[in-house]
Amino acid sequence: MTANAADFGSATLSALLRAAGLLALAIGAALAFVFAFFAAVVVGLMIAGAALAMRIWPRRARAPQPSTPGVFEAHRTPNGWVVETSTRKS
Repeated sequence: MTANAADFGSATLSALLRAAGLLALAIGAALAFVFAFFAAVVVGLMIAGAALAMRIWPRRARAPQPSTPGVFEAHRTPNGWVVETSTRKS
């Protein structure tokens, strides 16, 4: 088919539009990767801050000793749980 005035440059225009679309897609992908990177940095900083706060925060008081009145000892047996008072020694 011979080129005439109606389709002169249409292949060039099509190639230009295709290249522009590919460029827009590449820019969008780059922006998505940058956003994902900074989101990962923020989450990492939050986890590091929580770990640091847990490290510095005062520890809880120890649990009451089993010899404290009203505290029971319990252990699992093949038949189920067995609860013993602190006064009963086995």
